[in-house]
Amino acid sequence: MSTVDKALEVLGLFSERRPSVGLSEAARLLRRDKSTVQRYLAALENQGFLEQDALSRAYHLGPAVTRLSVVREITYPIETAVKNVMTKLVQDTSETVHLSHLQGVGLSSVGVVETAVRNTRVYIDPSEILPLHLTASGIAYLAQEPQEKALKLLQQSFAKTSSVEGVTLESASALMRFAKTRGYSVADCTFDYDVVGMAAPVFASSGEPCGAVAVATPKSRFDSETEVRIATFLVPASHKISRIYGAPKDT
Repeated sequence: MSTVDKALEVLGLFSERRPSVGLSEAARLLRRDKSTVQRYLAALENQGFLEQDALSRAYHLGPAVTRLSVVREITYPIETAVKNVMTKLVQDTSETVHLSHLQGVGLSSVGVVETAVRNTRVYIDPSEILPLHLTASGIAYLAQEPQEKALKLLQQSFAKTSSVEGVTLESASALMRFAKTRGYSVADCTFDYDVVGMAAPVFASSGEPCGAVAVATPKSRFDSETEVRIATFLVPASHKISRIYGAPKDT
Protein backbone atom coordinates (compact mmCIF):
# COMPACT_ATOMS: atom_id res chain seq x y z
CA MET A 1 0.00 0.00 0.00
CA SER A 2 1.43 3.37 -1.04
CA THR A 3 1.89 6.35 1.26
CA VAL A 4 -0.96 8.11 -0.54
CA ASP A 5 -3.25 5.13 0.05
CA LYS A 6 -2.36 5.09 3.74
CA ALA A 7 -3.01 8.81 4.09
CA LEU A 8 -6.35 8.55 2.32
CA GLU A 9 -7.34 5.77 4.72
CA VAL A 10 -7.49 8.49 7.36
CA LEU A 11 -10.28 10.27 5.47
CA GLY A 12 -12.23 7.02 5.46
CA LEU A 13 -12.47 7.19 9.25
CA PHE A 14 -14.93 10.08 9.15
CA SER A 15 -18.70 9.61 8.96
CA GLU A 16 -21.91 10.97 10.44
CA ARG A 17 -21.35 8.67 13.40
CA ARG A 18 -17.72 9.76 13.73
CA PRO A 19 -17.49 13.42 12.67
CA SER A 20 -14.18 13.94 14.45
CA VAL A 21 -11.26 11.76 15.52
CA GLY A 22 -8.21 12.27 17.69
CA LEU A 23 -4.69 11.02 17.10
CA SER A 24 -4.91 8.07 19.51
CA GLU A 25 -8.26 6.91 18.13
CA ALA A 26 -7.06 7.24 14.54
CA ALA A 27 -3.94 5.21 15.30
CA ARG A 28 -6.03 2.52 16.98
CA LEU A 29 -8.56 2.32 14.15
CA LEU A 30 -5.86 2.23 11.48
CA ARG A 31 -3.64 -0.12 13.50
CA ARG A 32 -0.61 2.07 12.93
CA ASP A 33 1.81 3.81 15.27
CA LYS A 34 1.00 7.34 16.41
CA SER A 35 4.03 8.98 14.80
CA THR A 36 3.08 7.64 11.36
CA VAL A 37 -0.57 8.63 11.72
CA GLN A 38 0.46 12.06 12.97
CA ARG A 39 2.36 12.64 9.72
CA TYR A 40 -0.71 11.69 7.70
CA LEU A 41 -2.95 13.97 9.76
CA ALA A 42 -0.53 16.88 9.43
CA ALA A 43 -0.23 16.43 5.66
CA LEU A 44 -4.01 16.31 5.22
CA GLU A 45 -4.41 19.37 7.44
CA ASN A 46 -1.81 21.29 5.42
CA GLN A 47 -3.78 20.59 2.23
CA GLY A 48 -7.09 21.62 3.79
CA PHE A 49 -8.63 18.15 3.89
CA LEU A 50 -8.65 18.18 7.70
CA GLU A 51 -8.93 20.80 10.41
CA GLN A 52 -7.92 20.44 14.05
CA ASP A 53 -10.07 21.76 16.86
CA ALA A 54 -8.04 24.11 19.03
CA LEU A 55 -9.58 22.87 22.28
CA SER A 56 -10.21 19.14 21.84
CA ARG A 57 -7.27 18.64 19.43
CA ALA A 58 -9.51 16.28 17.47
CA TYR A 59 -9.58 16.44 13.68
CA HIS A 60 -12.62 16.95 11.46
CA LEU A 61 -13.07 17.25 7.70
CA GLY A 62 -11.80 20.49 6.21
CA PRO A 63 -12.87 22.90 3.44
CA ALA A 64 -11.01 21.05 0.69
CA VAL A 65 -13.44 18.15 1.11
CA THR A 66 -16.40 20.52 0.80
CA ARG A 67 -14.96 22.07 -2.35
CA LEU A 68 -14.42 18.69 -4.00
CA SER A 69 -17.89 17.57 -2.92
CA VAL A 70 -19.45 20.59 -4.63
CA VAL A 71 -17.40 20.01 -7.79
CA ARG A 72 -18.35 16.33 -7.77
CA GLU A 73 -22.08 17.06 -7.50
CA ILE A 74 -21.95 19.72 -10.23
CA THR A 75 -19.94 17.64 -12.69
CA TYR A 76 -21.22 14.15 -11.84
CA PRO A 77 -24.41 14.25 -9.73
CA ILE A 78 -25.26 11.37 -7.41
CA GLU A 79 -28.45 10.68 -9.37
CA THR A 80 -26.45 10.29 -12.59
CA ALA A 81 -23.84 8.09 -10.94
CA VAL A 82 -26.48 5.78 -9.47
CA LYS A 83 -28.40 5.63 -12.75
CA ASN A 84 -25.20 4.58 -14.53
CA VAL A 85 -24.65 1.72 -12.08
CA MET A 86 -28.25 0.57 -12.55
CA THR A 87 -27.96 0.78 -16.34
CA LYS A 88 -24.80 -1.34 -16.24
CA LEU A 89 -26.62 -3.89 -14.07
CA VAL A 90 -29.42 -4.04 -16.66
CA GLN A 91 -26.84 -4.64 -19.39
CA ASP A 92 -25.19 -7.40 -17.35
CA THR A 93 -28.41 -9.21 -16.41
CA SER A 94 -30.77 -8.30 -19.30
CA GLU A 95 -33.52 -7.75 -16.73
CA THR A 96 -35.36 -4.82 -15.15
CA VAL A 97 -33.54 -3.12 -12.27
CA HIS A 98 -35.04 -0.88 -9.60
CA LEU A 99 -33.76 1.01 -6.58
CA SER A 100 -35.90 1.72 -3.53
CA HIS A 101 -35.54 3.56 -0.22
CA LEU A 102 -37.29 3.00 3.09
CA GLN A 103 -40.52 4.96 3.51
CA GLY A 104 -42.44 4.22 6.68
CA VAL A 105 -42.90 0.44 6.80
CA GLY A 106 -42.39 -0.03 3.07
CA LEU A 107 -39.99 0.81 0.27
CA SER A 108 -40.52 3.59 -2.25
CA SER A 109 -39.00 3.32 -5.73
CA VAL A 110 -36.47 6.03 -6.52
CA GLY A 111 -35.33 4.65 -9.86
CA VAL A 112 -36.27 2.05 -12.48
CA VAL A 113 -34.31 0.98 -15.57
CA GLU A 114 -35.93 -1.52 -17.93
CA THR A 115 -34.11 -3.88 -20.25
CA ALA A 116 -34.41 -3.19 -23.96
CA VAL A 117 -33.31 -6.64 -25.14
CA ARG A 118 -36.24 -8.71 -23.86
CA ASN A 119 -39.69 -8.87 -25.40
CA THR A 120 -41.00 -10.13 -22.06
CA ARG A 121 -39.81 -8.07 -19.12
CA VAL A 122 -41.01 -7.05 -15.69
CA TYR A 123 -42.76 -3.71 -15.33
CA ILE A 124 -42.18 -1.86 -12.05
CA ASP A 125 -44.76 0.73 -11.02
CA PRO A 126 -42.61 3.53 -9.53
CA SER A 127 -45.57 4.86 -7.54
CA GLU A 128 -46.17 1.59 -5.70
CA ILE A 129 -44.94 1.13 -2.12
CA LEU A 130 -43.19 -2.22 -1.77
CA PRO A 131 -44.10 -4.19 1.38
CA LEU A 132 -41.08 -5.25 3.38
CA HIS A 133 -42.19 -8.82 4.06
CA LEU A 134 -43.21 -9.74 0.50
CA THR A 135 -40.37 -8.35 -1.61
CA ALA A 136 -36.73 -9.20 -2.12
CA SER A 137 -35.89 -5.53 -1.57
CA GLY A 138 -37.70 -5.51 1.76
CA ILE A 139 -36.01 -8.69 2.98
CA ALA A 140 -32.57 -7.47 1.85
CA TYR A 141 -33.09 -4.21 3.72
CA LEU A 142 -34.43 -5.82 6.91
CA ALA A 143 -31.56 -8.31 7.01
CA GLN A 144 -29.15 -5.44 7.66
CA GLU A 145 -31.10 -3.81 10.48
CA PRO A 146 -30.57 -4.70 14.15
CA GLN A 147 -32.72 -7.70 15.06
CA GLU A 148 -35.13 -5.82 17.32
CA LYS A 149 -35.79 -3.06 14.79
CA ALA A 150 -36.09 -5.54 11.91
CA LEU A 151 -38.65 -7.64 13.77
CA LYS A 152 -40.71 -4.56 14.64
CA LEU A 153 -40.73 -3.36 11.03
CA LEU A 154 -41.56 -6.86 9.83
CA GLN A 155 -44.55 -7.09 12.17
CA GLN A 156 -45.76 -3.65 11.08
CA SER A 157 -45.44 -4.67 7.44
CA PHE A 158 -47.53 -7.79 8.02
CA ALA A 159 -50.15 -5.69 9.80
CA LYS A 160 -50.34 -3.10 7.01
CA THR A 161 -50.28 -5.35 3.94
CA SER A 162 -52.13 -8.64 3.58
CA SER A 163 -49.76 -11.53 3.09
CA VAL A 164 -49.86 -14.44 0.67
CA GLU A 165 -50.17 -18.13 1.38
CA GLY A 166 -46.98 -19.58 2.82
CA VAL A 167 -45.49 -16.24 3.88
CA THR A 168 -45.34 -16.07 7.66
CA LEU A 169 -43.34 -14.15 10.21
CA GLU A 170 -41.16 -17.22 10.65
CA SER A 171 -40.56 -17.76 6.92
CA ALA A 172 -39.76 -14.08 6.37
CA SER A 173 -37.33 -14.15 9.30
CA ALA A 174 -35.63 -17.21 7.78
CA LEU A 175 -35.25 -15.39 4.45
CA MET A 176 -33.68 -12.47 6.31
CA ARG A 177 -31.11 -14.78 7.88
CA PHE A 178 -30.24 -16.25 4.48
CA ALA A 179 -29.96 -12.76 3.00
CA LYS A 180 -27.65 -11.67 5.81
CA THR A 181 -25.37 -14.62 5.07
CA ARG A 182 -25.39 -14.43 1.26
CA GLY A 183 -25.47 -10.68 0.83
CA TYR A 184 -28.66 -10.78 -1.24
CA SER A 185 -32.25 -11.99 -0.99
CA VAL A 186 -34.63 -13.86 -3.28
CA ALA A 187 -38.42 -13.46 -3.35
CA ASP A 188 -40.02 -16.22 -5.40
CA CYS A 189 -43.40 -14.93 -6.63
CA THR A 190 -44.41 -13.59 -3.21
CA PHE A 191 -45.30 -10.09 -4.45
CA ASP A 192 -46.05 -10.67 -8.13
CA TYR A 193 -47.20 -14.19 -8.92
CA ASP A 194 -44.98 -14.55 -12.01
CA VAL A 195 -41.91 -12.55 -10.92
CA VAL A 196 -38.80 -13.58 -9.02
CA GLY A 197 -36.96 -10.72 -7.37
CA MET A 198 -33.37 -10.61 -6.20
CA ALA A 199 -32.12 -7.70 -4.11
CA ALA A 200 -29.05 -6.49 -2.24
CA PRO A 201 -28.99 -3.76 0.42
CA VAL A 202 -27.67 -0.24 -0.06
CA PHE A 203 -26.28 1.89 2.74
CA ALA A 204 -26.29 5.62 3.50
CA SER A 205 -23.31 7.74 4.52
CA SER A 206 -24.13 6.95 8.15
CA GLY A 207 -23.37 3.29 7.47
CA GLU A 208 -26.99 2.34 8.11
CA PRO A 209 -29.13 0.53 5.51
CA CYS A 210 -31.41 2.86 3.55
CA GLY A 211 -32.93 0.59 0.90
CA ALA A 212 -32.07 -1.97 -1.75
CA VAL A 213 -31.28 -2.41 -5.42
CA ALA A 214 -33.14 -5.26 -7.11
CA VAL A 215 -33.32 -7.27 -10.32
CA ALA A 216 -36.79 -8.47 -11.36
CA THR A 217 -37.00 -11.56 -13.57
CA PRO A 218 -40.02 -13.35 -15.06
CA LYS A 219 -40.51 -16.69 -13.30
CA SER A 220 -40.40 -18.49 -16.65
CA ARG A 221 -36.70 -17.81 -17.15
CA PHE A 222 -35.45 -18.01 -13.57
CA ASP A 223 -33.48 -21.00 -12.32
CA SER A 224 -30.50 -21.70 -10.06
CA GLU A 225 -27.99 -20.77 -12.76
CA THR A 226 -29.80 -17.48 -13.31
CA GLU A 227 -29.65 -16.76 -9.59
CA VAL A 228 -25.89 -17.29 -9.47
CA ARG A 229 -25.34 -15.18 -12.59
CA ILE A 230 -27.46 -12.27 -11.36
CA ALA A 231 -25.92 -12.35 -7.88
CA THR A 232 -22.47 -12.03 -9.47
CA PHE A 233 -23.46 -8.60 -10.78
CA LEU A 234 -26.06 -7.54 -8.22
CA VAL A 235 -23.93 -7.57 -5.07
CA PRO A 236 -21.06 -5.49 -6.54
CA ALA A 237 -23.63 -3.03 -7.92
CA SER A 238 -25.12 -2.57 -4.45
CA HIS A 239 -21.64 -1.87 -3.08
CA LYS A 240 -21.03 0.74 -5.79
CA ILE A 241 -24.30 2.53 -5.04
CA SER A 242 -23.51 2.51 -1.32
CA ARG A 243 -20.10 4.06 -2.06
CA ILE A 244 -21.80 6.74 -4.17
CA TYR A 245 -24.05 7.48 -1.19
CA GLY A 246 -20.91 7.89 0.91
CA ALA A 247 -21.24 4.70 2.94
CA PRO A 248 -18.10 3.44 4.73
CA LYS A 249 -16.20 0.67 2.97
CA ASP A 250 -16.95 -1.88 5.70
CA THR A 251 -20.71 -1.80 5.03
